Amino acid sequence: MATPVTPDQFVVTTEGITHVPTGATFTPHFNRPNSGTIYKGEMGKVLKNGEEYEPQEVERMMERLWIEYLTENPEAFT
Repeated sequence: MATPVTPDQFVVTTEGITHVPTGATFTPHFNRPNSGTIYKGEMGKVLKNGEEYEPQEVERMMERLWIEYLTENPEAFT
């Protein structure tokens, strides 16, 4: 059974967003915050603690939180 993905599992900065349990990251391209590189980390694998995160759920939350961050911090990429 998949472990629920929640916003508090993520760290968001101008350098990108990380899903802490899996190590999955999104790193925006320089001066292009709406595009970037995704590193899958341990998404979809059973972690040592028994948790397992569905990749599409992690990516959906990552995208939602990144859009919120960009909306709340428009000056971060000017």
